Amino acid sequence: MVVSALALAVGGGCPSDNPGGNDTGSGTETGIPTTLTEGPSTTPGSTAGTSVESEGSASSDPSADSGSGTSGSGTSDDSTGTNDPGNPLDCGGSIYACGNAMDDDGDGFIDLGDPECTGPCDDDESSFQTGLPGDNMDCKQDCFFDGNSGQGDDGCIWDLRCDPENPGEFINCEYTGGNNCENQPPNQEQGCIEYCEPFVPPGCDCFGCCTVQTPEGPIDIFLNSDPDCSLDNLDACTTCTSQIDDCGVPCVPEDCQVCFGETEPPEGCGGEQMCPSGDTCDSDMPDTCPPDYFCYLGCCYPPPPG
Repeated sequence: MVVSALALAVGGGCPSDNPGGNDTGSGTETGIPTTLTEGPSTTPGSTAGTSVESEGSASSDPSADSGSGTSGSGTSDDSTGTNDPGNPLDCGGSIYACGNAMDDDGDGFIDLGDPECTGPCDDDESSFQTGLPGDNMDCKQDCFFDGNSGQGDDGCIWDLRCDPENPGEFINCEYTGGNNCENQPPNQEQGCIEYCEPFVPPGCDCFGCCTVQTPEGPIDIFLNSDPDCSLDNLDACTTCTSQIDDCGVPCVPEDCQVCFGETEPPEGCGGEQMCPSGDTCDSDMPDTCPPDYFCYLGCCYPPPPG
């Protein structure tokens, strides 16, 4: 897919608390328009997360939330809260593929400059999945972009089994046919909105459903639908029903926003852009963001808890 042409826009659920499993299935085609090309063709790579503390010692401090994370071996004294290509970008004390200052999938894009990266808490540059074991594998999704699973720290909830588009089919969270989903949409509490939306890129809802503009028209895809779901392989992505009106950040190209999946503002903006937060930045000059914030899609984002 031609990255600069994309505008990727990416809830009270059912009473049952049966979580999804880790079976992600096999990239079955979903009828989404044919794949496009993003950068040079390569064989994707992978990177294990490296836990760090400010002192540089190894750590495996799990999130206080009920979700899962990963921790690897090794240390780093260069962990930073900014998107400095010369230094790793950490996620709650751990360094993952989207923050290790390397082009892990060989597509010519590094870390948060890679359209498949959802933030520093992402250990897979080659697909929209985060690559963290257990992350966002729950039937009841919480804030997708905070680097952990479970509603303990954000109060957000959207049950994938209540979505007729069946985005959870590959994580054992198939659509129930609408059973026990009479209260949808859930109308998220204000605490969820205030917590999650600062981490959400333009065009995504709070639960990982994003809108991709294709030559055939816009489609909504669930970022955690399949391990092969990427800009180069949209056929592997499952569709979803966006909850962006309930919790999320709309994409407004007319305001010269760089949406998730893009690398520059739309044509006619003269290189200028606007950010939902109001704070623009230059990824080559990370100090343009406040301390501990990082530059992503040309905007300053707060560090996720991980």
